[in-house]
Amino acid sequence: MRYFVPALMLSLAVGLAAPAWAEDRAADEARAKIFVTDMADEAITILKTQTTREAREAGFRKLLNERANMRRIARFTLGAFARKISDEDFATYQKLLNELIIKVYANRLGEYGNEQVVVGRSQSKKKNFIVKSQIEFDNGRQPIDVDWWLYREKDGSFTLFDVRVIGVWMAQEQRDSFASVLKNNRGDISALLGHIRTQIENGDNDEPTG
Repeated sequence: MRYFVPALMLSLAVGLAAPAWAEDRAADEARAKIFVTDMADEAITILKTQTTREAREAGFRKLLNERANMRRIARFTLGAFARKISDEDFATYQKLLNELIIKVYANRLGEYGNEQVVVGRSQSKKKNFIVKSQIEFDNGRQPIDVDWWLYREKDGSFTLFDVRVIGVWMAQEQRDSFASVLKNNRGDISALLGHIRTQIENGDNDEPTG
């Protein structure tokens, strides 16, 4: 019985602390959903209002610069090689990766514009938040599942880290592809940079259908 009071006090303390922690997490998850909703709305607005390739690229470049941590994405897509690359080569790589994301992926979204993104539930994992959503079409087409991987920065803000479309994480897919290029070229970064430049050029030749 002598341990009853301390144990009771500890239980009460934990019980009182839990709601505050739960409220903080709920608030963060709500902010994560707002972040995704705002970003999706901005992307749809770009697709609806910008009819030329150049205008769409400019819009998505601004959106990614404001919403995504491109440096973190660049280091992730390099995998273990990120520890070996020089600062100069990394700067070139990050610049090319930015263009690849904009040209190859953003421009292919040109067929969309009259659709809407419906944001669903969010899930927190340490500093990461996964927010689920669907692209719903007005022509009866089946919705597309899109998950957004957000990272909580030190200042409490969120940045976009990755996007999963129909079960495939895009940054992870690039990481696997780049790892294969580096492996086949004995870790030659110039080979990877040339590979990305070719992808960018091919992306320039992909005219959106909408």
